[in-house]
Order: sequence, then structure tokens, then C-alpha cells
Amino acid sequence: MSLRLQFVFIGASIFTFIFVIRKIRNQGLNINQSIVWILWSILLLILSVFPGIALWISNQLGFISASNFIFSLFIFFLYIITFSQAGELSKVQDKNKELIQKLSIKEYLEEQEKK
Repeated sequence: MSLRLQFVFIGASIFTFIFVIRKIRNQGLNINQSIVWILWSILLLILSVFPGIALWISNQLGFISASNFIFSLFIFFLYIITFSQAGELSKVQDKNKELIQKLSIKEYLEEQEKK
């Protein structure tokens, strides 16, 4: 991995870490979801500071270069995050539907009591 790319990865991991911490403090980002991003930035920092790890893993998995391995890791990570968020969105939609149904029943019963 070239030295320039190594610095880009180090900068990206530090930026991600600081960005997530600021979001937690300023906007109350959910800590459960932010832990994944913090761990990801730490993993990227480790792979950037010690490129031998990425080189060894990429060679073992048959990647041409460590940067291809890291970019593939990024894509895989984003797929996992997307899948996780889709599951949470589904739960929220189900809860929203249930709340709407309960509210509708409550309003209907209140109308019936008035009559």
C-alpha cells in the first residue's frame, strides 16, 4: 500500500471517529448504532497504521493489492449496515402501524361514547 493511500486511510478513520463522537454529543446519536461506526474507524486505523495486516489478509484471500481488499471491506461493511438499518426500519414501520391502529380504535370508541 502506498504511503499516500495509507495517510488517506488514517485521515478517514480519524475523521470518522471524531465525526461520530461529535454526533453523539451534539445530536444525541443512538449509542448502539454509533458503536459500529466507532469500531469500524478503529479497525480502519489499525489496518492503516499496520499495513502488513491488510497485505497479509489480502494475499491470503487472493486480492491483487491491499487497497482493493480495504475497499471491498468497505463495501461489505456498508452492506451489513444497510441490512441492519432495513431491519430496524421494518420494526419501526410495524410499530407505527400498530400505533395507528390503536389510535384509530381509541378515536372510534370515543366517538361511540359521545353518541
